[in-house]
Amino acid sequence: MNSTMALFDLDGTLCSGRLWEGFLKYYVVHRKKRAWILAFWVEHMPLWWLKKCRLISEEKFRSKWIEDLSSMFKEASREEMLQFFQWVNDNYILRSFRGDIVDTLNQHKQSGRLILIVSATFSGLLEIVGQELGIASVIGTRLEVIDDRYTGKIVEPACFGRNKVRLVEEFISQNGLEIDLSSSFAYADSVSDIPLLKLVGNPVATYPDGKLRQFAKDSNWQILP
Repeated sequence: MNSTMALFDLDGTLCSGRLWEGFLKYYVVHRKKRAWILAFWVEHMPLWWLKKCRLISEEKFRSKWIEDLSSMFKEASREEMLQFFQWVNDNYILRSFRGDIVDTLNQHKQSGRLILIVSATFSGLLEIVGQELGIASVIGTRLEVIDDRYTGKIVEPACFGRNKVRLVEEFISQNGLEIDLSSSFAYADSVSDIPLLKLVGNPVATYPDGKLRQFAKDSNWQILP
């Protein structure tokens, strides 16, 4: 008999905050990379306006955002990154967990479903979050490491939009799993997650943005809360 799974996005779904805010908070608190932070905002503000004017897609904007955000880690060691991710987890993520969605995750876990966190954020951080939640399997955006130093680049593809579906399907195949997707669940908050939600038979728009809420209503999907 095939198994079922429950897929959970992180930003805006399991957590109420946005993880890039936690990243920037770390550097503000530790008085680091202030020039980088300013340059990042100056560079990306025009892209934000292009997105608002619908001249570029949400997917293209977010993918560019996550790729460029990785440049803040250039030349960091594995130990430095582990400390960074642990700080963000302890001081930002743990404080922004949505209790009701974590309860839903635990209900699926007790039902014996495979739980998979699928997020655009970096896989090193997701592994720490997964440990907090008792979840062994996570899929995120991987950071490139050469000679034990982070290069400031990602390993394509970024785990966003349609790529989430691709990476979930690769995870299932590579692990030799037999998953009944028609009986599986997915929880996400953004219109960009529609491909992921469509992958399963039980999509749940979770604290959805306006566009996803409307799409979910039109599609007769469950909406939380």
